[in-house]
Amino acid sequence: MFKKGFSALLMLLAFSVAAVPTDDIAQILSMQEDAWNRGDLDAYMQGYWRSDKMRFVSGKKFRYGWEETLAAYKKNYPDKAALGTLKFTIKETKMLSNYAAIVVGRWQLTRVKDQPNGVFTLLVEKIDDRWVITHDHTSN
Repeated sequence: MFKKGFSALLMLLAFSVAAVPTDDIAQILSMQEDAWNRGDLDAYMQGYWRSDKMRFVSGKKFRYGWEETLAAYKKNYPDKAALGTLKFTIKETKMLSNYAAIVVGRWQLTRVKDQPNGVFTLLVEKIDDRWVITHDHTSN
């Protein structure tokens, strides 16, 4: 009886820890990709930490805060033609702890007149039981 109960407990524990953080983190980027491709920047921003401490670095600019980052996206990508179609390719996700990871990858926009692309490094952290991007460094 003890062995059967113990085995059941071990199986329950195995299933409860089966959620792999790297899968959860990849899901954030997939959700962002889908939102971007629908033209929904508000939904795209749900992958980011909604805080004034969230940092976005691109080109020669540092932006701080969720609201400022959303405003910049809306200014730089005012319509579907400017948004194009986004594709992320994750090259590596390195877990730094149970609550933090670095994600390195590539981004590609496909638009009628061009195909800008580049690389990104994200710091993704588990805050309030939810994985969010707290720092984004994106470049061409």
